[in-house]
Amino acid sequence: MTGGVRGREAVAALRPVLAPGAGADEGVDWEALSAAWGVCFPSDYRAFMQVYGAGGISDSLEILRPLGPDRMDDGGMASETANARDQWPPDSAADSAAGGGGTTGDVLAWGVTTAADVLCWPTSPAHPDRWPVAVLRPSLVSRWTVHPVGMAEFLRRLLAGEFDSCPVSDTTLWRAGAGRFLHWREEERLLAQGIDPWTGEPDPYAGLRFDP
Repeated sequence: MTGGVRGREAVAALRPVLAPGAGADEGVDWEALSAAWGVCFPSDYRAFMQVYGAGGISDSLEILRPLGPDRMDDGGMASETANARDQWPPDSAADSAAGGGGTTGDVLAWGVTTAADVLCWPTSPAHPDRWPVAVLRPSLVSRWTVHPVGMAEFLRRLLAGEFDSCPVSDTTLWRAGAGRFLHWREEERLLAQGIDPWTGEPDPYAGLRFDP
């Protein structure tokens, strides 16, 4: 499998199968975010945040908000990145898992599925547009798989079924052909009105509080 389409072109190729929803453009200060994380971000992710923003896809996969490492409880990258880094193997094992592709080093999370899979970038290649997608699947013995495509191309191939097998544990999006994107602010607005964002029906859990 080749590295596929990257950058803004990858986001353009995704749009026919995943239409942006209301509330796009996170208005990210990329210079400040890059300084906070110590890395620059891939151009397809930056374009995705402008065209789509952060949010959910078909109640199956959540694209995390582009927030700094100090924002652990805001639906951002920090908590899932910490989880993934705890389970990312040592350098030699990570490189082996990637087929010797030179992906040793840290990982940075950009998505999470309803099955608790974490979608990440291994950040060791010098240019972020060369970062592959690494998937942490906690339910498997061999937990990590690495795919030599960018974030937007990964989503398109997931919907098209263009991997050898489904790369995530939840098969809702696998070969679905198209998905529905819902911005996180729209999700919150509907929930606040007592509406399930994905069904449009009254949320049966609206107003309920659960003890920790």
